[in-house]
Amino acid sequence: MNGLTKIVLAFAFSGAFAQAQPVTLTLSQEQDGGDAGRACIYIHQGRAEYRVVQPQQTCPSTLTLDASGTHT
Repeated sequence: MNGLTKIVLAFAFSGAFAQAQPVTLTLSQEQDGGDAGRACIYIHQGRAEYRVVQPQQTCPSTLTLDASGTHT
């Protein structure tokens, strides 16, 4: 790679991290899976985020994750 390519790649790579913002999602649904655990479902911008917890645990009422301004 030449110097210009390295600079362009470094700029593009750092830009991806600069756009990440924390987003707090609220629990939308909880599914009991018996011995397999409990599925916690959070909906954000038409997409579902799933987390699985142990059978004896409850789903967190909120989930915070880093999200960029654009979705693909």
